[in-house]
Amino acid sequence: MPSAPRARRKEDARARILDEARRIVLEHGFEALTMRRIAEAAGYSPGALYLHFANRDAIARELGESGMRSLLVALTQAAADPDPVARLGALALAYVAFARSDPETYRLIFMEPGFAASALGGKDEAGAAAFQLLAGSFEDLHRAGRLRPGQDPAALALTFWILVHGTASLKLTCSAFLSPSEEDLLAAALDALLNGVLEPDPTGQNSPGRSIRR
Repeated sequence: MPSAPRARRKEDARARILDEARRIVLEHGFEALTMRRIAEAAGYSPGALYLHFANRDAIARELGESGMRSLLVALTQAAADPDPVARLGALALAYVAFARSDPETYRLIFMEPGFAASALGGKDEAGAAAFQLLAGSFEDLHRAGRLRPGQDPAALALTFWILVHGTASLKLTCSAFLSPSEEDLLAAALDALLNGVLEPDPTGQNSPGRSIRR
């Protein structure tokens, strides 16, 4: 068993390598990420990096999976509401709040060309779990008979993700031209999307935007 100081040094080295790799991708793009460049930035020899990571793709996977785990935590906390309509509002707010609070991580895992394909590439369990939280809300609506006939829960979940990702990414890149708040944008978008696919609610209590506007 390694001693506690030795184990701590190893953890610190991994963290330093990942921090520098993340900075390189964000500043110069994924194609600039090489083991030699990471080593120079972190102050290690290229050979020393291989004591911690097998190759560049292993570093990219760790960065991507770490970011997706953070997003999953945020979405899981927002998914507690038993009513799926209110839950979708909470999930939408949690999603854009994550992008706003940690824009570098969000840009890395969703907006850096070429990175997600290499870092996540179909093996990302946290990403799949995060999407299932969105899909589960539509599946609950379907089981409860609250979706109009012919609506596909999986397709609706994908549309919902496009909606919240579009809002989050546009606020990060075009905030000067997109003056409404995320809350106002999402409330209007959810009303437009879900009012078209939900069975009418005679009580008016399940307006999709209600939980966001409150």
